[in-house]
Amino acid sequence: MKGFTLVELIITIGIIAALSTIGFLSLFGYRGNQDLDLTAKEIVITLRNAQDRSISQETDAGRFGVHFENSVSAGGFYDLFSGPTYATGTIISKNSLRPTIQFSDPTSGNNKDVIFTPVSGLPNASTTITISLKRDTSILKTIIVNTNGQIQY
Repeated sequence: MKGFTLVELIITIGIIAALSTIGFLSLFGYRGNQDLDLTAKEIVITLRNAQDRSISQETDAGRFGVHFENSVSAGGFYDLFSGPTYATGTIISKNSLRPTIQFSDPTSGNNKDVIFTPVSGLPNASTTITISLKRDTSILKTIIVNTNGQIQY
């Protein structure tokens, strides 16, 4: 007789299912890491945009900044704004964090502002912004804005 027994067929299906699960989980982890890296790059681009606009004094306000908010209910977001403060300034662009990403710093319910001075483009203070994956907070990226105006992650 030729053919497969039921036991051989079940073992083969089990092996295929295990390999598929492992492949799916590693792809899911890779996607989360890609989201984290892309979000860090987008935040750095927004910070550099604010710095460049402050240096060129694009508007009468002269100052540009980025407001980071880790809202308890709505999730994290960051806004590019012009003006001396976020509260009195004008929002230029609004960006929400991806659903898989969260702020670790600022902590939940808090916010931070990075405001750049006109002409020099120096920040008001040295600041760090930390983002992490929601499913594994040990996987994170830290964005540093130092007092010399360097922005790195």
